[in-house]
Amino acid sequence: MRPKLFDPDAVIASALPLFWRQGYEGTHMPELLGAMGLGKASFYNAFASKHAVFLNVLDRYLSAVDHVLARALEGVKHRDEAAARLLEAILDVARDQEGRTVGWRGCLIGNTALEMGAQDETVRERLNQGVRLLRRHFAKALRLADGDGRVLPDGAVSALSLHAVAGIQGILVLAKAGLPEEEVTAAKQALLFTLQASPQI
Repeated sequence: MRPKLFDPDAVIASALPLFWRQGYEGTHMPELLGAMGLGKASFYNAFASKHAVFLNVLDRYLSAVDHVLARALEGVKHRDEAAARLLEAILDVARDQEGRTVGWRGCLIGNTALEMGAQDETVRERLNQGVRLLRRHFAKALRLADGDGRVLPDGAVSALSLHAVAGIQGILVLAKAGLPEEEVTAAKQALLFTLQASPQI
């Protein structure tokens, strides 16, 4: 077998923005090959299929999001600040950095769930992994004490971390659909308020 003349990680990184903007079905092979800088033979020798590339893209996206959210929590001591930082970090990732569409590219986890649902087992596994990843970071934030030193019970942390994931995904869907920036901010603040309410669950 002839050796690869390209960096697989680099070409997956090149494919990610295309799938993120256009979705799986909306990304066609000619533009995918162009974005990755590969000919058909090199592509199929390395990845076998568009589906295989998409799974690699999802893996890379989850790894990148994990890194971004971990950095957002570095040095944070209190629950309210930690939750606010996570929400803002997720929104920052979801903004379209190239100024396309209406200013939002959304979350690749949410985008893919809306497009493909649970019909593909290998994709579904990665979507569930993404939900667990987000929930884990929110749980870490919510386990911190508030400014008065109070901590939430485990039941509240579990319920609120899931609520946070559901809430921010909903905001991103509305943002991608054209919700005005000021209303995105208002929705974020409302979600943050519910996370700061310290329910005794």
